[in-house]
Amino acid sequence: MTAAVIRLYSYQPSGNCYKVRLLLRQLDIPFETIELDLKKGEARTDAFRAINPIGRVPTVEIEPGVFL
Repeated sequence: MTAAVIRLYSYQPSGNCYKVRLLLRQLDIPFETIELDLKKGEARTDAFRAINPIGRVPTVEIEPGVFL
């Protein structure tokens, strides 16, 4: 059985998203990045708001359906 890969919903220029990417890399934790374009309002879509009701990044999915 393989461990679930962490998903990081991120915006490249964000300093807070950088901190999460840096931590995961330093701890050698595999993760998948899902880039959102905040200027295009991708964090304000209904689909993303179902994940994070306040529409903010970074959002981390630590296992299917469990978000930080």
